[in-house]
Amino acid sequence: MRVRSTLLCFALTVAPASAQHYVRVRDNILEARGPVGPARSSLTSTTARHCGTQEVVYDGQPFLNGGGATVITNGFMNSACMNRSGAIAFVGDATGPRNQGIFVSDALGLRAIAMGCGQGGGSGRFGTCGDPTPVGGTFGGFFTSTIFAPPINEEGDVLFLADVVGGSTTRALFLYVAGSQTIVKVAGVGDPSPLGGVFTALGPGALDRDREVLFLARSTGSNAYVADIFRWRSGVVSRFSATGDPAPGGATVAMLGTESFGFVDGTTVFAGPVPSMNDCGQVAYRIITTGGPVGTGIAVRSNGVDQWYLTDAMTTPRGGTYFDFQGALLNGNGQIAVFAEFLVNGNPTGGWIVGRPGSWRGALCWDDLVDGRPCIVLGFSRSPMTPLSDDGDLVVWCDLDPNQTMGRVLVSAADGSLNVLARQGGPTGAGGIYGTIDGWPSMNSSGRVTLAATTIGGTGNGAHLAAVLCGPGVSSSPCRSPGDALTIDNFGPAGGSFQLLVSTATTNVPLPPYGTLLIGPTPLVVLTGLVPYPGSYGPHTWQPRIPNDPLLRGISLHFQSIAVTSTGIQLTNRTTTRVG
Repeated sequence: MRVRSTLLCFALTVAPASAQHYVRVRDNILEARGPVGPARSSLTSTTARHCGTQEVVYDGQPFLNGGGATVITNGFMNSACMNRSGAIAFVGDATGPRNQGIFVSDALGLRAIAMGCGQGGGSGRFGTCGDPTPVGGTFGGFFTSTIFAPPINEEGDVLFLADVVGGSTTRALFLYVAGSQTIVKVAGVGDPSPLGGVFTALGPGALDRDREVLFLARSTGSNAYVADIFRWRSGVVSRFSATGDPAPGGATVAMLGTESFGFVDGTTVFAGPVPSMNDCGQVAYRIITTGGPVGTGIAVRSNGVDQWYLTDAMTTPRGGTYFDFQGALLNGNGQIAVFAEFLVNGNPTGGWIVGRPGSWRGALCWDDLVDGRPCIVLGFSRSPMTPLSDDGDLVVWCDLDPNQTMGRVLVSAADGSLNVLARQGGPTGAGGIYGTIDGWPSMNSSGRVTLAATTIGGTGNGAHLAAVLCGPGVSSSPCRSPGDALTIDNFGPAGGSFQLLVSTATTNVPLPPYGTLLIGPTPLVVLTGLVPYPGSYGPHTWQPRIPNDPLLRGISLHFQSIAVTSTGIQLTNRTTTRVG
């Protein structure tokens, strides 16, 4: 196994004390925050929505193009990103000389899309046995840890940062294009910057289904401690937002990318906050301003116009006012989830805030009760993770002990309930028990959650697992085109079947004990016959396509599914898409 590159300096690692709150900023690095407050009441349901867990990738699993090599997930250290169909992408180690790679696990199986060798990104110590790169030479080191999780879009394209040996640049951001199974360069150190000069340092980025990329980079002559945001589209790099640009409300952008890491090779990577994108063309990003009424805030850009969603002058849904934000995470319906800190009666506290202007909730905050104990440690919000479903449900990690021995992964639902999916020391549901659980899970809108953890007594010592909420569930991006696919995840028992329904109208008609009819009833069209579940327990993903009919453009379609099992009939959630 390779030796991991060492960060020179980033965050204070503290000796935990029970009188403090903590935030996990990276892997097992904690930062102390304000004192613990009074415990709050919070509804916790332990089993109501959790229907099962599957091991997606485990330590020691062979991968299809590995030639006998096996993957080492480093589950606690490396989060995975997930797309709507449940495919995941992650950075992992491998056995053999080609000892590291960018991996994808989907319906085709586990495979590497790029392999390298050496001691990891930023180490300066690489072999030459990696895959060839589009800028010449070979891939050297890939960057591990939660902040470098590679985003994967609905088409299966993957964005990743890598060091290069013998190429025209020493480090670049690359895009794997699934349809052609090719890799293209997005931007490299030394490339011309739209701000003048060249890029002197890069960071990770975000990716949408149209292969548009937003990424952090520092340019010649820029402030050495901050990065600007750039856009890549079809091979062209342009400015998205930079220091000195106007901010909403008359302020001026002072800082964007403020989180950076120094590596042992003397280089710097700007790690965040990375902007968050959805497939409807919206972007959420944090701005620190000067010269206006707002000091720090979260802006969302829609159709080229920025709007403040949250600012440090606003009142929080838990009382008091905000004073700091991490990176916001955007869902398909224009809602955000963000870790925010705020003052209540002069006392600092914080937590995860979810919503949009005019409708906010505190999804999970310090001192909220989970399993009867208050949350002491919470993780930062980090793009490109996708923890917020289109329905407004949020999957989040917390720890009930400052020594990080009582980690939990839970869903804070839009209705205010908390549903625990995984407990450190508890059974995984896929063999063995959870060791340390990574702090950055993701969730798709049909109810599948990906989480990474060390495992004890299971198939391997670490794994990426999929915890599934009770279903079946229906998911679609709110913005679609004729011929695009929907996603239906079915988690019911073997031997059942389901039908997909569509309507141009919505309703809300309770039909106990079957659930609630959410579409139609006029018109109501059955798109499929009875489609059987697989022969064993789910999850099972099926992706029908919207009819390729130009007459559908501009129309909003609403989908719901009916599951027929040995226990009866169940209606799913509703998903809506506007055909563009």
